[in-house]
Amino acid sequence: MKKFTILALILTLASNFAYALSSDRNQPIRIQADHFLGDEIKQTATYTGNVRVDQGTMRLTGKRLELVETAKGYHVGTLTGNLATFRQKRDPRIRGVEEWISGHAQKIVYEEQTGVITLTGDALVERSENGVIKDRAEGSKIIYDTLRSRTIIQGNQDGRARTVIAPRNKQQTNSVQQQDSARLRSNTSVSPR
Repeated sequence: MKKFTILALILTLASNFAYALSSDRNQPIRIQADHFLGDEIKQTATYTGNVRVDQGTMRLTGKRLELVETAKGYHVGTLTGNLATFRQKRDPRIRGVEEWISGHAQKIVYEEQTGVITLTGDALVERSENGVIKDRAEGSKIIYDTLRSRTIIQGNQDGRARTVIAPRNKQQTNSVQQQDSARLRSNTSVSPR
């Protein structure tokens, strides 16, 4: 098995990187660029120069975007650049915590119908909470499924997929320690003889 084809399904990242803001899918796709070339017969469009794509909280940027409309009317966008980027807000899970997913790669493909974002070439995906990076995934290719809670990482040239997962926050850790301590106290009583 070649090093380049090693795939790692990172279940912990799937739970951490999941659930992009669900209302984004119902928003229009807005595209800005320096130049535009559209072909209505082929249902394709090419945008070049300072490309920016917005759909709700999701934003993609790059130097070139090739957009194709499928037979079902959905769009597939291929964004390239000397590191194309994306970011998207997540549905809130904890009150007062704002989470974002962001990433970059040489090429980013966004499939509107499936909600899948594929990052290829020096791929990086990060999750942040209130502006602090908590989790990170790196590889030659990362497939980030915004709808199904899945992240798949293909290893770099050395054949390795890399992830960093932040430790639990202090409140969570203290709560677990207190529960363990209470269980220990309740099970360690000494009875008189």
